[in-house]
Amino acid sequence: MEKKQRVFGRAPISLNISLSEDSDDIRIKFDTANLSEGGIFVKSSLLWDPGQVFKLSFTLPGTEKEINVKGVVARSDDKYSIFTETDSSIPGMGIKFIDLSDEDRKIIQEFISQLDSK
Repeated sequence: MEKKQRVFGRAPISLNISLSEDSDDIRIKFDTANLSEGGIFVKSSLLWDPGQVFKLSFTLPGTEKEINVKGVVARSDDKYSIFTETDSSIPGMGIKFIDLSDEDRKIIQEFISQLDSK
């Protein structure tokens, strides 16, 4: 099986984000491992199946605008089942943004560009 090539570059970043299921008002806070303009990797041992839709909200460091976006779980990685002392993998979910506004996309692009230039 051929591995898919990533469309967007990623920036390693730890953010506090809120997730809620599309039909629910209960918000759960998570930490992240990386971000791209296409999606975000959420660190968690609590995993949802691919295809699950969420509402996400987060604010990038140095910005004041809260980004609110819908996302869909693209993959879930239960790495605790294979975790070893030499394995730096973390359990979590890759969430693909599905309705990111042009304004928010630009904020994320500029943020990642600033990180890349450091």
